Amino acid sequence: MKMSMRNTTKYLLPLFYIAFALLNSCSGDSSSNISESDQNITLRLIDTLGVDNGEENYVFGNIIDAVFLPDGRIALLDVLMNRVSIFSSNGEFIASFGTEGNGPGEFTEPVSIAVLSNDVLAVCDNMHRKVVFFDSEYVFIREIRGFEPLPPTSIENGVLDSFVGMQSHYFIESGVLNMGVRLGSWSQTVEPDVVYSAFYTVPTDNTAELYSVRFCTDSQGRVYTAPTSYEEYSVTCYSAEGDTLFQIAEPYNRTEKTQEEIEYEHMCYRFDTPGFDSEDKRAIASRWEPDPYRLAIENISTDYADRIWVQTGRSESNSPNFRVYDSNGNWLASVETDLPIESLNYNFVFGRDRVLAFDTNPSDYSKIYILELAD
Repeated sequence: MKMSMRNTTKYLLPLFYIAFALLNSCSGDSSSNISESDQNITLRLIDTLGVDNGEENYVFGNIIDAVFLPDGRIALLDVLMNRVSIFSSNGEFIASFGTEGNGPGEFTEPVSIAVLSNDVLAVCDNMHRKVVFFDSEYVFIREIRGFEPLPPTSIENGVLDSFVGMQSHYFIESGVLNMGVRLGSWSQTVEPDVVYSAFYTVPTDNTAELYSVRFCTDSQGRVYTAPTSYEEYSVTCYSAEGDTLFQIAEPYNRTEKTQEEIEYEHMCYRFDTPGFDSEDKRAIASRWEPDPYRLAIENISTDYADRIWVQTGRSESNSPNFRVYDSNGNWLASVETDLPIESLNYNFVFGRDRVLAFDTNPSDYSKIYILELAD
């Protein structure tokens, strides 16, 4: 259910800044003797946005992405409703825009949203292979059409009017098809201005295992990448121009998921690929088994102060946990969460005084968890 945040708002800023004063006080050489036991901080759940039934502005189809606007407002991208909903920092509905279609300002399968450095909102429409841009008043400005085979399906802010994204890509060389993904930045055309990394493979038997990375950007347009690996814990930072700036690397032992995680993951698995009837879908889903290991790095994000939040598979609990670094890659703190095990696939968005968490494939109905830092 949607709960009022008015009684908790006045406590958010003091607790958040106390916690981050602690973070800032220990920035510096990551090799210094900082005890992790002295730097454990919790992301505490304080509110939930979204209802199963009720006021229509709070009933979501499927929240696929979210961002904080510069003034603290929250923008939620709903892939089923084909709309962007704007809420105040206190969770009050303000406005929505977008409608289904292929015309200017319309989309049919929006999959990602980003706030660019000029306060423009960019929305990626997978179905129509385009990225649509809106001004700060949610008025359509322009769009880039014609991405092949798809637009970047996950986008973040870049420098000036550019965005950074991960795109499926292919090319033919000497008569051989190469398929893969590339991480780059785009501004005016379907061709990237900068390519930070690219990974290709030659398909065999009409199949190809495509490599992918986790990535995020910061307010300076720097790009951070991490491999999807069960054993390699590393984050590489690139400048906006594509130069390697530094790397974070730590030892990591392959970590097994708990039995509860595996059971929950199996329960929530859905096989919805077109071309299969219901009986085949049930049979495939019943035979599917989750991977027994956690990724070394589940995801990476940055906050308003360009601190780097690395979600790891280290924790002995089922709840997500992070290792936090400053903008130079120096370790600051370990952060746990108290999120319920309603999901094992939380996405996180970091604002100035709170954090959003949501599941793009919820077991019940789509909702947004709102958290604050507490020491």
